[in-house]
Amino acid sequence: MKSAPLAGRLRACREAAGFSLDELATKAKISKTYLWELEKDTAGEKKPSADVLLRLASALSVTIADLLSLPTVQVQQDAVELSGSLREFRDRMAQLKTPLSEQDLHDLAIMKFRGGQPQTADEWHQLYLALLAMSSKRRSR
Repeated sequence: MKSAPLAGRLRACREAAGFSLDELATKAKISKTYLWELEKDTAGEKKPSADVLLRLASALSVTIADLLSLPTVQVQQDAVELSGSLREFRDRMAQLKTPLSEQDLHDLAIMKFRGGQPQTADEWHQLYLALLAMSSKRRSR
């Protein structure tokens, strides 16, 4: 019998990350038994919640789409307009000798929170530092 996509992908991702069942279960905050059951579920009967899938994907530094073997596409990055406050923040960072990459600028320019964006260079700076801290934590996992 062919294994269910989640079971096989989950095990492959765990092994590629170098985690034991115990380590991944601890990192994802799920029981080792449940993780083992998900990896052995060749019939695809287990239906983990979105929360469990997200915790597993985060612990493995992959996407839920990766875990579920879902097709993904890469979106072409179009040029975006920088607001005045974002341009001011970009110039500030350049003066501090920590210039922003084109990718960082693009990512910040398209970011919205509750439909809005930071309005001042200081607010952009706070957002940038928070995102930087989050991505550093993720890489150190």
